[in-house]
Amino acid sequence: MKDAFERRALLLHLGEVLQAVSRLLRYGDTRKTVHELSATNDSLASFRLLTQISQHMMPKEFAQRAADAFLTWPQDLLEFELDREALASAVRRNLFAGNPTGWRAYVADMRSEVVWFGAGLSPAESAEDARADSTAEESRVELASEVSSVADVEGTNGQAAIDRDSVETSDRIYPSWPWKPVV
Repeated sequence: MKDAFERRALLLHLGEVLQAVSRLLRYGDTRKTVHELSATNDSLASFRLLTQISQHMMPKEFAQRAADAFLTWPQDLLEFELDREALASAVRRNLFAGNPTGWRAYVADMRSEVVWFGAGLSPAESAEDARADSTAEESRVELASEVSSVADVEGTNGQAAIDRDSVETSDRIYPSWPWKPVV
């Protein structure tokens, strides 16, 4: 049951990040950094993440890096086995490369809700780390594999594999979700 609450907390955090990006882009002055904007705008000041990132980050750069950092979270949070390290390392790599102080503050905040978040990950050392193994490249590879699997289903005129469970035959609403108990 604890896993469900942790996943919920991570999903709520993702929503908060999306709100921060939206407000930054709406109120953002392209000549001011994220820190300057959050210091002068009350609606941005409530997002602690904006105070933890690099002091030199501009709103558009934050939006791009946040998108890269949290790109796979919705899908990852629905997986049966949660890859804890992948969730945290994507954020570290994209938002906190070269900012170990910010990373430590972010992890401390996250651990108030999700005690294992960032465990065992050291701060990213340089900004090059953020782009060297960006999640954008990983997502392009995943997208290509998804496209081929969609083509496989379409090639069978929409017929799924016989061994796949049907929602109608399952007692659970979402058969693959790990937080629903198996009856």
